[in-house]
Amino acid sequence: MPLVKNGCVSPEGGILSPLLANVVLNELDWWIASQWDIFPTTHKYNQNSTKFRAIKKTKLKEIRIVRYADDFKIMCKDHITAQKIFKAVKMWLKERLSLEISKDKSKITNLRKNYSGFLGFKLKVRKGKNNKYTNRSHMLDKAKTNVVKKLKDAVRIIQKSPSDKNIHLYNSIVLGTQNYYRIATMVNHDFSEIAFKVNPSLECRTKNIRSPSGNNSKLYNARYGEYTFKPMFIAKIRLYPIPAIKYESSMQKDPTICRYTEAGRLKIHDNLRFNPNILRYLMRNPVKGRSVEFNDNRISLYYGQNGKCAISGKILEIGRMIVHHIILVCNGGTDKYDNLIFVTEEVHHLIHDRDPLVLAKYMKLAKLNKKGLEKLNKLRIKAGNDIIVNN
Repeated sequence: MPLVKNGCVSPEGGILSPLLANVVLNELDWWIASQWDIFPTTHKYNQNSTKFRAIKKTKLKEIRIVRYADDFKIMCKDHITAQKIFKAVKMWLKERLSLEISKDKSKITNLRKNYSGFLGFKLKVRKGKNNKYTNRSHMLDKAKTNVVKKLKDAVRIIQKSPSDKNIHLYNSIVLGTQNYYRIATMVNHDFSEIAFKVNPSLECRTKNIRSPSGNNSKLYNARYGEYTFKPMFIAKIRLYPIPAIKYESSMQKDPTICRYTEAGRLKIHDNLRFNPNILRYLMRNPVKGRSVEFNDNRISLYYGQNGKCAISGKILEIGRMIVHHIILVCNGGTDKYDNLIFVTEEVHHLIHDRDPLVLAKYMKLAKLNKKGLEKLNKLRIKAGNDIIVNN
């Protein structure tokens, strides 16, 4: 249901429009959620699933909203409910927020019979083996056409100039579109269709510039290592396989988690991946004699590393956590964020010390795994020390 507001000061397509839409329509999200998701009940249920089973026996209308800026879908169980909610939302937006829905783009769709498009996806439901309706989502046909065009254009660029930059551009298009559309249940089918249209052009235009062999990047191994597609290398860089994608369930956000209610703030606090007390300590106790840039980045590092040592993965503690310069200051290292890393006290000793007995002592305390030792040795080399061999 795209929205229209008379006298709007923000032009359509402007960078401010989505932000303003989120501010204004936050109230709509809460109103829809209050009808079902966060409907208050007399009995306090331990799980939402138990709560929903109970309120399904009432006359409440089961509805849920999915919204991006001013574009949203409201899901209902049946046509009668959809008609009532459509009218209610239209009236609520008009009376509460002085907004009107777009008559051309707003309608009720029976997802059992027809697809409904949303943000590059098309949605439909079908009966499964247990005779229950389940989601069957695809990429929109227009979206698939656009992806095919982008990839073919990237292939033409590689044909003219097979540089690292152009090959990485092609790979970034493959990876980016896969990441965006992976929440479509039929994404593998869609990307197989895209590959069928792109691969002939790829094979033909790169036949004279392909490498017989090459190297897989760490990202390639992590993302595509389980797949067995025919390898294709250009300038010894492996191209990402287009159909190598599986459906991943989308993340569900709890609407009660927010900064504007006491209960919402408590939930944020419970979900924090770092200790807020340490964050406050870092803010109130800057390192004397260091630059403002260093102390600002010290706070950002703690947050960015989720309160953990970048080498050992251990929880950082006040008095036992040190900011290390990757390129030492004496070697021209700066206080920029990219040159700093938060480590535990024992790891800092392991980076700088050379005495075998001291190293043995702190190796026992640090308990580094293979990956942690590799990271440590890279820092030791930059500090001018020999690598540590774990016997």
